[in-house]
Amino acid sequence: MLHIQNVSFEFGGNYLFRDIDWFIKPRERIGLIGKNGAGKSTLLKLIMGKYDVREGSINKSGGINLGYLSQDMISEDGDQTILEHAKQAFNRALFIQDELEKLYTLMETDPSDENIQKMADYQEEFDALDGYNIDNKTAEILEGLGFKTGDLNRPMKEFSGGWRMRVVLAKMLLEEPDIMLMDEPTNHLDLPSIEWLEGYLANYPGSVVIVSHDREFLNKMINKTAELSNHKLYLWDGNYDFYLKAKVERDDLLSRQAANQSQYIKEQEKFINRFKAKASKAKAVQSRIKMVDKIERIVEIDEDKSNLKIDFKVSKPSGKVVMSLTDIQQGFSNQTLFHGVNREIVRGDKIALIGANGTGKSTFLNIIANEIDFNGQRKEGHQVISSFYAQHQLESLHMDYEILEELHYDAPHKTEMELRNMLGCFLFGGDDVFKKIKVLSGGEKARVSLAKTLVSEANFLLLDEPTNHLDIDSIEIIIEALKRYEGTLIFVSHNRYFIEKLANKVWWIEDQDVKEYPGSYTEYLYKVQHAQKQVNTQIIQKQKTKKKENKTSKDSWKQKDEQKEILKKLQKKLELKEDQLINAQNHLKKLEDQLSTLETQNQEDYVNLSKEYADATTLVNQLSLESEKLMEEIIDIE
Repeated sequence: MLHIQNVSFEFGGNYLFRDIDWFIKPRERIGLIGKNGAGKSTLLKLIMGKYDVREGSINKSGGINLGYLSQDMISEDGDQTILEHAKQAFNRALFIQDELEKLYTLMETDPSDENIQKMADYQEEFDALDGYNIDNKTAEILEGLGFKTGDLNRPMKEFSGGWRMRVVLAKMLLEEPDIMLMDEPTNHLDLPSIEWLEGYLANYPGSVVIVSHDREFLNKMINKTAELSNHKLYLWDGNYDFYLKAKVERDDLLSRQAANQSQYIKEQEKFINRFKAKASKAKAVQSRIKMVDKIERIVEIDEDKSNLKIDFKVSKPSGKVVMSLTDIQQGFSNQTLFHGVNREIVRGDKIALIGANGTGKSTFLNIIANEIDFNGQRKEGHQVISSFYAQHQLESLHMDYEILEELHYDAPHKTEMELRNMLGCFLFGGDDVFKKIKVLSGGEKARVSLAKTLVSEANFLLLDEPTNHLDIDSIEIIIEALKRYEGTLIFVSHNRYFIEKLANKVWWIEDQDVKEYPGSYTEYLYKVQHAQKQVNTQIIQKQKTKKKENKTSKDSWKQKDEQKEILKKLQKKLELKEDQLINAQNHLKKLEDQLSTLETQNQEDYVNLSKEYADATTLVNQLSLESEKLMEEIIDIE
């Protein structure tokens, strides 16, 4: 479908990658990964033709179309409504709609055969393009990405950059390209929107290439991994977790092969040096020289194996109760966000604050930080030293300072080496630490601000979306440091892996309240899903009870019998589908166990098992959707 053939890209005298050969096939789900600066976004732009291909070629099958989501694609069409911008995906249908309106007007004065035929042709094409459902399709995608129905006719300029990015994403999804290239698609999405996108992409008929720092999203979405490393592209079958395991096996094997080859070459060179002066051995020496020259050297993957480790220290411990919040009330624009909220934060808590966009996660974090006005009582505990990271904190950076100087301002007690190690975790290496704050991008400033928050030695950290501008490796380092952190932590994040690894409590915002679940994120999800299942069961039971209580006329008996028969068939289908789903989930669990314990040098075993795992994941998603649809049909009939 798309062949990247021997492509190299050089920037500023240095090659980002060389001689890449990659064939993207139909219906593939590929995660494009690599360290910051490896060239992931550059490669996507080369594929899209935004950069010229000077070495190698990129060949597309005839008629193939590409979709591209980039972090710098925020629309400038500020006066357009959200619905109008997303509907641009249907350019041809909208053009025909305009032409038909012109023809309707023209027909009043010129009902010629030519105009009648033109109208008939346009009408046929408009019907084929499903033109009458454009608004419904567009609204469905936009609402899936978190927009409310009332938002759709508001102008783009009223929304933040993150929300406008969602509109750009919606437009691309509606265009249904053969290959979607997505650069950090989850960056501006909340958890419900990410889950909706996962469901949408699971059944998408085209191919998808994803650059993402969201490990959970990659694991759920991809069945192949493309790794940019050491100026080359390495391809792996399987999701991100499988890639990590297989990569260790690959690197170990290469290391052993390189060591064996090096030892063999040394032995040959030893022979050559020993006998090169002897005429009687000249032929043998020359033969070995030629042989050594012909050996293709095994190159180990040049990775950063420093296992960088950092610690977020606490200058002094706080009291047992870090904060008490009593009868908190807050809202704006005649909308109440919180009403009568009572919560307590205890020393050592690591709390994930979650909820759909617009429910007030960041607002509640600002209340805890005492950054905004509210009604109610906020009582801070003994010896609490807090440090707050949020996007608006970027304004407090010293624009004329260098990065290293900025960090030293907040942590004068730390050595330059300690600060450099810290900055390395936030993707500032080498001479980058001497860049002025004023020349940094928004994402780079956010990373500096986060580093300042974490280096402060506060005993209470408040973090609002801390992983947004970090790569997967950096997120892993931060997670491990926060696990060891002896203070108290509350954070807002849409990164499920980050939440699962850190949270010992989940606070979720619902019905103007902040509710608490004392446990991990996985346990919280199980509780929510179990509760939803009970609600579905209660709905069906209520419908059955209502049906028995309702008296119907004799004329309705035939219809009731028909509905009863249909209901029986649907219930049988649902039972069968649920059995299939249980079997599929059990099979998927077995495959997960096999992948986690697989120890083999045979790459083929990894490939076959990962393909089976990807197929099993798709089947579970499909059976879940089919079960939900059957449940909805049963409820409608009853």
